[in-house]
Amino acid sequence: MNILPLKGTNKLQFGMYKSDILKSLGKPDSIDNLDAKDEVSSEIYYYDSMGLGLYFDKDTGFRLWGLSISDPSIQLNGVSPIGMSETDLLKAFPAIELDVIDGEFKEYLLPEQEVEFYLKGNVVQRIMLNPDLDEYSVKYSNQK
Repeated sequence: MNILPLKGTNKLQFGMYKSDILKSLGKPDSIDNLDAKDEVSSEIYYYDSMGLGLYFDKDTGFRLWGLSISDPSIQLNGVSPIGMSETDLLKAFPAIELDVIDGEFKEYLLPEQEVEFYLKGNVVQRIMLNPDLDEYSVKYSNQK
């Protein structure tokens, strides 16, 4: 699978309905906040064997708006960041910026591309992808 910044991946695009993803990927291994009942957080589907967490926005009729990826085969610009050391990540993506450091945890951002790299023990464990939220809101807010 390939990351397409601001769009999702080559298989999962932001704005897809949860029902379409269910048809494509099948039933998730687990679901957090079913139907976004807490009225604050997204409904989240976890596909553990695929290393995916999919975030669905209730305000847009449960469209995909966020992806958490821990699958080591995921690629960004021909590079597989999951499992990379911090040093190698900085070499592969010189434009990234350190955003958070908290003990053994670090978060790097790829500016203007909404790609976040989460490190534990100086190794990339997970990548979070988001669309341009302003564009997403304009495009999907009135399309439930």
